[in-house]
Amino acid sequence: MFCGDPSSPGYASCAHQEWLFAIASLIPAMLALILMVAAVATPAIRRSAALRAQTLGYSLIAWGIAGFTYILGVLPSV
Repeated sequence: MFCGDPSSPGYASCAHQEWLFAIASLIPAMLALILMVAAVATPAIRRSAALRAQTLGYSLIAWGIAGFTYILGVLPSV
């Protein structure tokens, strides 16, 4: 999101909004990381190929949501 000149009115609230998008993208990224570790480290998930594939699929979806949220915050406002 492009906030413009630092001396322009509303710049502080715009910059704060960028931090909100960055924090919001961390939530699904951490979920994705936890799911990936669980798929590799948990014995119950390692035994079942279907459950492991499902867990890694959910992790991939969470990474996609995290990336989309991050890109949404970086794009200039329309």
